[in-house]
Amino acid sequence: MQGKNAKPLTQAQYRALAEFRYQVRKFLRHMEEQNRRWGVQPQQYQLVLAVQGLPGSQAPTVGRLAERMQLNHNSMVELVDRCERSGLLRRARGKSDRRQVTLSLTAEGRALLRQLGSAARQELLNRGPALVDSVLHLTRGSGRETRESSR
Repeated sequence: MQGKNAKPLTQAQYRALAEFRYQVRKFLRHMEEQNRRWGVQPQQYQLVLAVQGLPGSQAPTVGRLAERMQLNHNSMVELVDRCERSGLLRRARGKSDRRQVTLSLTAEGRALLRQLGSAARQELLNRGPALVDSVLHLTRGSGRETRESSR
């Protein structure tokens, strides 16, 4: 946070920021509706996606996934409980450290991911250009662009 001396945005930057937020919200709302059609809560899909989408070198532990989803540990445990009851994933205790719990997708979790992942990709194909344009409008003339052009 820059504090009280932050440089105000231009009107064009405010418009671009508002457009970016609008496009992100439309995408999220579309995905929330898709989740409900499949009978899951949005956070359940987000967890299934996070498990599948982790870089290969990272184990899908409760702590790591809490960080990826920006949830506190207790909230993540509750979400894992709901997903496990719904048959979307399962837990396994570590062999060397029984305190460490890793998560894996069930067949039902993988099926959900295929359906909703396809829906997300299609929506991004439709909405992506407007989302990218809003980011580009917002970042034009930023310090980053100026630094890169001086190289």
